[in-house]
Amino acid sequence: MNMKSRFLDYIGQLRIYSLVDLTLLLYVIDSNKYELIGGILLHISFLAYLESEHKHKYRAIMPKWIWIILLIPGILLYNHFSVLGFIIVSYFYTLKNKKYYGPIAPLLRGMQCLFLVGGVAGYESFITWLVLPIIFIRNLIGDVRDIEKDRKEDLKTLPIIFGLKKSIPYIHLIFLLFTSLIWFSYSTFRYYYLIGIWVIEVTTYNLTKR
Repeated sequence: MNMKSRFLDYIGQLRIYSLVDLTLLLYVIDSNKYELIGGILLHISFLAYLESEHKHKYRAIMPKWIWIILLIPGILLYNHFSVLGFIIVSYFYTLKNKKYYGPIAPLLRGMQCLFLVGGVAGYESFITWLVLPIIFIRNLIGDVRDIEKDRKEDLKTLPIIFGLKKSIPYIHLIFLLFTSLIWFSYSTFRYYYLIGIWVIEVTTYNLTKR
């Protein structure tokens, strides 16, 4: 893999399409700039740790030290006790390739966002509890997208357990656009911001090798 390909591969591992959606979500719950940057760093740290542990053959290997460098400033900037819950469920999500964790992975992703949003917006806020089922469904749909790949890797996700055979390639992207629409409805942005967000999500989606 040459330097350009490796760079693009690392960009793909950031899942920019998902980061844009998360940034919008953190913005609409009135995160200040420190909470916003901290939340983004926490999520990227999680992705870096995930990639360094899973070591997919079709992706460049993520150096193990990157996640801790991102985690520490993420914790300090986010500055809410909820970060502990985020870290715990993030770790258990990285065990998705283990026998007993694949089926609960969508719930763990939903709980990640629950803790990130709850720390800022509070646990009495409707949107805090809205993100749990929305992200759960989105991650479950991501497993539908990856059925054939996950079966080859011997993962036990819910779609595989339920006997589904065929992957549906872009169903996850469609639901991602829908979730961004939901977060956008809580903002005061004009519609062309949403179009810009959707363009970024669509154009970066296939940078992530699957």
